[in-house]
Amino acid sequence: MEQTILTAFSAVGFPIVVTFYLLTSFQKSMDKFTDKLGELIQELRRFEKR
Repeated sequence: MEQTILTAFSAVGFPIVVTFYLLTSFQKSMDKFTDKLGELIQELRRFEKR
């Protein structure tokens, strides 16, 4: 029984860790994208006022 649980965890555990890492990396990228998009919107608004 213990061996079965250990085998199941090692089979499922690695993909869970990889998924968590990728989601964390993706979230950081999305945060940077959101910041840059906000800066672009501010620049466009400044440009419109001219």
